[in-house]
Amino acid sequence: MTTIVLAAGLSERMGQNKLLLPYKNEAIIVTTVKNALSFSDRVIVVVGNERERIIQALSTLNVDFVYNKNYKDGQRTSTLEGIKAVFDDDFAILPGDLPLLKKEDAIALFAHLDERGIARCSYKGIPGHPVAYTKENRERLLTYPDSMKDYLQKMGYLSLSSSLGSVFDIDTPNKYQALLESDGDLSILERCCNISFS
Repeated sequence: MTTIVLAAGLSERMGQNKLLLPYKNEAIIVTTVKNALSFSDRVIVVVGNERERIIQALSTLNVDFVYNKNYKDGQRTSTLEGIKAVFDDDFAILPGDLPLLKKEDAIALFAHLDERGIARCSYKGIPGHPVAYTKENRERLLTYPDSMKDYLQKMGYLSLSSSLGSVFDIDTPNKYQALLESDGDLSILERCCNISFS
């Protein structure tokens, strides 16, 4: 399994590069990528905004980097650049700001992938990540004219119930504060009623 980690965005809702914010003595992107390495044969990190800083933060990890020169045009462009770099392998898409994703959730997701050809983690009905695809989807996605969301709706996918870590992205100051205050404890975060996942 190849995992594509999206790390090219502008972090507009956070107001600064969320991936470089500290969490447990390392940047959020480092935690996310280390998690991905624990359940993936290969990890591709798509960079764009502040790429030099992201690459430096991950310099000790065994990952491949892909630069998306069109990163300002949105996440889909980064996703497609990552998919282009996938070899003959099944692959998963993972945003770089998901440091609490549990290895067990990803492994369980991959185990069910062949049932539908596409599988996605979810938490209490909220779509999460990773989204995993069999390799047959690669060429279809690269030539598909509409959004990734539209592709998923058209093709259909298996939704696998997972932990809160599959949806807890760190994209706002409130979520980052909750991450720090909870020290990443999912049971504490589950009791936070004022966290929005929209």
